[in-house]
Amino acid sequence: MSKQANPTVIGGFVLGALTLAVVAVLVFSSGAWMRERVPIVTDFSTTVQGLNVGSQVLFQGVPVGQVTNIGVDYAPAPERFRIRVSYEVWPRQLQIVDVADGGSMRELLQELVQEGGLRAKLESVSFVTGQYVVTLGLEPDAPPPDFEPEPRGPVRIPPTPATRDQVEAILANIDLTELVASATRSLQALETLLASGELRSALRSLDGTLRSTEKLTTELQGSLAPMLERVNETLARYSELATTIESRVGPLADLLSERVTTLTDDVSDVAQTLDQSIPPVATAATAALDEARAAMRAVASLAGEGSSTRYELSQLLTEATRAAQSLRTLADYLERHPEALLQGKR
Repeated sequence: MSKQANPTVIGGFVLGALTLAVVAVLVFSSGAWMRERVPIVTDFSTTVQGLNVGSQVLFQGVPVGQVTNIGVDYAPAPERFRIRVSYEVWPRQLQIVDVADGGSMRELLQELVQEGGLRAKLESVSFVTGQYVVTLGLEPDAPPPDFEPEPRGPVRIPPTPATRDQVEAILANIDLTELVASATRSLQALETLLASGELRSALRSLDGTLRSTEKLTTELQGSLAPMLERVNETLARYSELATTIESRVGPLADLLSERVTTLTDDVSDVAQTLDQSIPPVATAATAALDEARAAMRAVASLAGEGSSTRYELSQLLTEATRAAQSLRTLADYLERHPEALLQGKR
């Protein structure tokens, strides 16, 4: 007869297994179940291809949450589809520092959305795998959102266009038909140019020009070497000259200094002598001035209006002028005919 199992042992075994299972879940989930979460939603109007449930949510490159759900909503008025991405932010990763009122993380996020320009954008993690993540960032110049914050429910953050959306918009505005036609015309024009004789002629002319330039460069290189040698010799001579001048200028400067000192002493002596001689010289100068005034009065009487002396002087000046003109004429003639001094005037 078999022994009956002990219910206490069985219960302890089951309880231990459950405890181990809970510990394993907590360990392998890194405590995700016990984290505080702030639910957030963003409605994207463009594709979210590459974004999956569980993708990271980054703020300035720092992981702060993860995507929890991706769905499609249809709005009948206006008739359009929107892709609603739900994700959560972990307040433990976004800590509020130096806030006096102690507001919650939800209130802070709503305030940043309304006043700080907090926006959500899709960014590529790898071009190879095509995976995307949700990035949060502040755009102070962004327009204010077109909705009011809700007191309950998830925080709503407006989207901002991703890089691939901007590229797609640029490509959409490009007329590919016209671009291909323009490229075709350019290729045809290039083909015509390559087939024309003008290009060959231009290439031959360019080849001749390059050969002439190469020849000229060779000649210049051959001429520059002697020229540089002469320049070096000239610089060496100038250096020697400067050394010679420097060796001679020093004694000359000392001699000039001595002569200037001597001249200064002589001038000082002359000045003292003049100071002693000025009174008699002044007396003699006064007497000479008186005699000069008397002579000037006599000259004025001789050269006065109607004076015979003035008439005779006038006649003398006239004759002298004529004689000067005759001498000028003779000089001009002799300058043209110097042989007249030996042969006489013909």
